[in-house]
Amino acid sequence: MEYRRLGNTGLKVSAIAYGNWLNSNDPAAIEANIKIVQRAWELGINYFDTAESYGFGEAEQQLGVALKTLGVQRQDLVISTKIYFGGQKDVFPNSKFLSRKHIIEGLRNSLKRLQTPYVDIVFAHRYDPHTPIEEVVRAFDWVVRKGLAHYWGTSEWSAQQILEAIGVADRLGLTPPVVEQPQYNLFHRDRFEWEYEPVFSSGYGSTVWSPLFQGLLSGKYNEDLGAEGRLTTLKENVFVKGFIERNLSNPEEDINRIQTRLQQFGNIAKELKISQAQLAIAWVLKNKDVSTAITGVTRIEQIEDTVKAIPAIKLITSDIERQIEEIFKNKPQTTLNWKMMAPNKTRRDLYI
Repeated sequence: MEYRRLGNTGLKVSAIAYGNWLNSNDPAAIEANIKIVQRAWELGINYFDTAESYGFGEAEQQLGVALKTLGVQRQDLVISTKIYFGGQKDVFPNSKFLSRKHIIEGLRNSLKRLQTPYVDIVFAHRYDPHTPIEEVVRAFDWVVRKGLAHYWGTSEWSAQQILEAIGVADRLGLTPPVVEQPQYNLFHRDRFEWEYEPVFSSGYGSTVWSPLFQGLLSGKYNEDLGAEGRLTTLKENVFVKGFIERNLSNPEEDINRIQTRLQQFGNIAKELKISQAQLAIAWVLKNKDVSTAITGVTRIEQIEDTVKAIPAIKLITSDIERQIEEIFKNKPQTTLNWKMMAPNKTRRDLYI
């Protein structure tokens, strides 16, 4: 396992993290999740991610139980949760979002479910346009100073919103956010590689989610988008349903183009003698702005396959990178460098 610093902090996280969103709404999955967490730990994974909203708190409860079975010291684990959407099925106005009240009470409820006195990282799961940013920063500063979390971060915030929060913290002498949890994969690149340039250049960390684009890059859908997997077994899940509507309900010619790209990408994996999933995750981790890639699995074999992406990172040479770019043709469009009369480089360009 490779361990990376979380941005400019001294915290070391495994390059592969385990997130338990997938089975979070199924109480019967507890035994399977315990075995997955135990195997993840054996493979060197020290970072475990969840959220108050996953399964309306069920995910946090299951992760808490699973981590207890490891019998390891709390200092050896890195645990994160996320606050915003709420952890229960209700419509009460203060049980969600980023008021000071919910940040503090929501995190305390999460800690009870996780059976831990603190988390290492607590994320603002989304930006809250209805709560003053100073209130948000002060509340997260409070939970850090009180020892309920060691660090706080953002998830799916814009670069402008992140920089605003950092600016407020600096101005008021408060604890700034240090890490973003965004989506990043071969289909979703613009924000991470270009918009976040001023954020990452200042040392912000990242814990990216969906490196396999909801499994689409795993290889199982190369020939049939209706193949059995999370896109079929979880198709009634609100998030998965939205993913399908946004990405797989396009005209047939667009669907054919996606499958062609997946098949060509799979051919590169075959040439490198690694699985397609390993290649997709290794491509994500090649970008050193990625502190860790969060993966969700339902079987032990999947987590075992995933960690093999670590040694595969070195297989992504500049030539392999070029071949992949030719397949997906979606490199972020940057601004023009008027001195060089050429496009400015993306953050990824710095590491290839």
